[in-house]
Amino acid sequence: MRLRVRHTTEYRYPEEAQDSFNELWLTPVDDHRQCLLEHRLFIEPLAAVRSRQDYFHNRVHDFHLTTPHKSLKVEVFARVTTFATPEPLSVSVSSLEPLRDRFFEFLAPTARVPLHLEWGQMLGFRKPHGAESLHDYLLEMTRHLFESFTYDTEATQVDTPLRRFVEGRRGVCQDYAQAMLALCRSYGIPARYVSGYLATGVGAEGSHAWVEAFVPGSGWVGYDPTNNSLVGEQYIKNAHGRDYDDCPPLKGLRRGGGREELRVFVSVEEEPGKALARM
Repeated sequence: MRLRVRHTTEYRYPEEAQDSFNELWLTPVDDHRQCLLEHRLFIEPLAAVRSRQDYFHNRVHDFHLTTPHKSLKVEVFARVTTFATPEPLSVSVSSLEPLRDRFFEFLAPTARVPLHLEWGQMLGFRKPHGAESLHDYLLEMTRHLFESFTYDTEATQVDTPLRRFVEGRRGVCQDYAQAMLALCRSYGIPARYVSGYLATGVGAEGSHAWVEAFVPGSGWVGYDPTNNSLVGEQYIKNAHGRDYDDCPPLKGLRRGGGREELRVFVSVEEEPGKALARM
């Protein structure tokens, strides 16, 4: 599919703000599953923007506003071609055993995904058997989380602890993804948090989040528990990390400004007449 993205983030402040430092994880990746055709970034007030790769090889842009301002607007336009990917190989859960030291970063606890709690018991999901198909097990986990929670944009905030989401059973894609990370890592399956966009489905109205788990022989495979879906052509990946904190769409610090008002608009549309021919 050829998809067009528009993502606008606007902050308004009741008082003047200054010394605003910001980082953006808003550039679609260019890899085997998707091709970045165009990317444009606009900042108001005008600012010099720098680009770098972070530790996880995500493209990050940052800028610093030194002059007083009462609003900040960040607009991203991108065009991406996404490709169908083959069904993951049917390998056993036990095939991960010799690889776990290599992926320790995606098995270790984080502030958002602590591992001292019994997530399997709290989420009511079983441990895997060594001989069963890893992909089938992950699909079962994806479906279980989808059926266990209700999508509710009012139930949680960006800083809501995972335990509160699990107990309340309501939240958004970020919460679903981090619950799946907790299960995967508790059971020795390397898994990472992914941020990006979804063309159609629950969560398509804003930035979306899902999980990539490592399947030997197939690499990192995307699973979306918010939609009970295997990640396919409808998904555009921007970045990945250990949890939300490694790749938020935008984060920053400022002096002054008072209590901010935030508005976000995201549109993902298929370009007409641009679908790729399938053999």
